[in-house]
Amino acid sequence: MKASLALLLPALLIAGAGCGATTEVVLAPFELTSDVTSSTTPGATALNGHAKAHQQLETFAAYSYDSVRSDIARGDGEYLVSLATLAGVPDASRSGFQAEMQNQYAGLYDPNVSRKETWRRVVNTAWFSGYGRALGSQ
Repeated sequence: MKASLALLLPALLIAGAGCGATTEVVLAPFELTSDVTSSTTPGATALNGHAKAHQQLETFAAYSYDSVRSDIARGDGEYLVSLATLAGVPDASRSGFQAEMQNQYAGLYDPNVSRKETWRRVVNTAWFSGYGRALGSQ
C-alpha cells in the first residue's frame, strides 16, 4: 500500500500543477478586470495609471481573443463589455462603442492579416474609444 501511495502522490502533484496553469488562463481576464478597479495605490507596481490600464487591456485581449472576436461580431456580450471597461470607455458611450466595434469587424478581422496584427487593431480601436481619446483631448 505504501509503495502505491508513493507512486500515486507524485502523479497527483503533477496533475495538480497542470490544472493550475489552465485555471490561471481561464481566470486571468476576470482578475484583470478587478485589478483595474482595486489598484489605486500610486507606486504599487512598476506601471500605473494609463500605462497599467493599457497593459491590462492588451493582456485581456490576448487571453480572450476568440471570445472578444465573437462578441464584436454580435455587437454585444460580456467580453465586449470588459474590453470597453478596460479601455476606459464611459458607461454612457458603451452601446455606441459596441455598435462601432461591430461595424468595424470586417476591418479588424481581415483574413489577410496575422492574428497578432488583428489583436493590435482591436486593442488600439478600443483604447482610442476610451482612455486614448481622453488623453488626446488634453
